[in-house]
Amino acid sequence: MNQLTFSLPNGKVLSLHVAKSVCIGYSGRNQEAVRMHIEELAHEGIPAPPEVPMVYPISNLLVTQDKDIQILGEQTSGEVEFVILISSDGKFVSVGSDHTDRKLEAISIPYAKQACPKPVATEAWPLEEVLVHWDQIHLTCEIKMNDQWELYQEGSLASVLPVHEILEFAHKRNCIDENGSVLFCGTVPILEGKFKYGSAYRLTMTDPVFDRSIVHVYKVENIFAN
Repeated sequence: MNQLTFSLPNGKVLSLHVAKSVCIGYSGRNQEAVRMHIEELAHEGIPAPPEVPMVYPISNLLVTQDKDIQILGEQTSGEVEFVILISSDGKFVSVGSDHTDRKLEAISIPYAKQACPKPVATEAWPLEEVLVHWDQIHLTCEIKMNDQWELYQEGSLASVLPVHEILEFAHKRNCIDENGSVLFCGTVPILEGKFKYGSAYRLTMTDPVFDRSIVHVYKVENIFAN
């Protein structure tokens, strides 16, 4: 059993038993940009998906709130995403990372998704609080390279499919268990257009209307490094 807990703005705590977890890839709102992203990945040897958007089921045990994750190899990287949480208490949004083995991705994206833990923050906001100004929510990912933080990804949720469309798509693909689901729903552009492999990642989701942020930092340990 994988049990997650999230602090909510009203001081209460959301307890969520993970009964279903998925990554929804290629969920960009601008389909031309999605096509360009698929072409960028092709240059990395990563095959195009059979459909867009694309659902990648992941093991429930991979979803973690730990601040340290263990991976295999030198070519894994994080990807900041907004994360929809569904429980019997309602729907919530947080921030997480679709950390993926990029070398394995060139062979099989579904297998690559299973190769790394999927970090998620320990705070969440009720989804209904942010729907009116959804597109103004901002995501950033900073990575630590040579002991220095550098900006890796940045953008607003206006670049990702509207949340109601993602939820509708997830329902059609039977990806939701109303008693406990975690949906990694989409990312924002990599600023230099190529993967980097940091020793740590700092994920930030900012709500400018309510002047608040959710931040999650995690370190990466390559257990084959020595």
